[in-house]
Order: sequence, then C-alpha cells, then structure tokens
Amino acid sequence: MSRRLQSVISTALTLILFTVLPICAANQLPSGLELLLSQAGIDLTNLTNQMAMIGVFIAVVTLVKGFVEEASPLYLLASIASSVVTLAFTLVTLGVGDLTSMGISTITIDVEGGFNTMILDFRLFIQLAVLSVALQIAHSVLQFMEARQKSKIERTPIPQIEIFDTPSQYEPVIA
Repeated sequence: MSRRLQSVISTALTLILFTVLPICAANQLPSGLELLLSQAGIDLTNLTNQMAMIGVFIAVVTLVKGFVEEASPLYLLASIASSVVTLAFTLVTLGVGDLTSMGISTITIDVEGGFNTMILDFRLFIQLAVLSVALQIAHSVLQFMEARQKSKIERTPIPQIEIFDTPSQYEPVIA
C-alpha cells in the first residue's frame, strides 16, 4: 500500500475517532448526565469542541505528512506540530476540558448537606507527556537529518567509468 493511501486512510480514521465520535457521543448522553456534568463544573460542549478541533488539526497534519517527502522541511514542521498537538490533546483530556489547568482538575458536586469537591492532580502525567513530546521532537529532527543525508546522496551523480569495448582501443597509437 502506498504512503499516500495510508495517509488518507489514517486521516479518515483520525477524523472519525477524534471529531465525529466525541460529538456524536456527547449528543447521545442522557440529559440527567449532562446536568450532573454541568453541576460538577465540566463544560461538555467546550470539551467536545476542543477535542474536535484538535482532531481536525491532527488529521490535516497526518495528510500533509503523507504527501510530502521526509526530507522536506514541511515534513519536519508537520511532525513537530503533530507532537505539540498531541500534548495539547493530553492537556485537554487530563484537564477535563480546561487547557490552562495543566493537569489539576477540580470537580465540585452539590449534595444535600453541602458540597463534595474532588481535586485530581495529574501533573506527573503532564510532565511525562511533556518529556515524551520533547523526545518525539528530537526523534523527528534526527529523522529529518537522516532523510536529508539520504536525499543528498541520491542526488549526487555517480562518476561514469569509461570502459573500452574493442581491442583496438587498447593498442598504442604510433605517430
């Protein structure tokens, strides 16, 4: 299967998983659960919209990476953008829709005698995600440099060696 076809298939799957599925799932939730989530401080519409935007961006980057050569600076830019958007997706997911919370989610639920508050601290996972993205970017740069070296070698013409076909060309010329 060609790289371009793989890219188109991957783009379609990414759009379905990160864009269509979250929006459809949010629309299928019972109204009681939506009310409970909104009382807990989770803006479901904002969360699904952010996930959908990130999904569209990842799909576009995947498509670009499939149609450009690995030695192209555009491929490097797309690889770096893909890593950074993956980090943003992690931040949105662990922050329950709040990108700026940096992994600390506060969920407050109103109960009969008062309030129950949960503070979820995912900062360790955010730090691991940042480290992972940094390593992915370093890998992308090294992969780009290797592809550039290969393309440079492929573009360099090989010197042609002249081979004599007939014995008369071997004989010295007497003047």
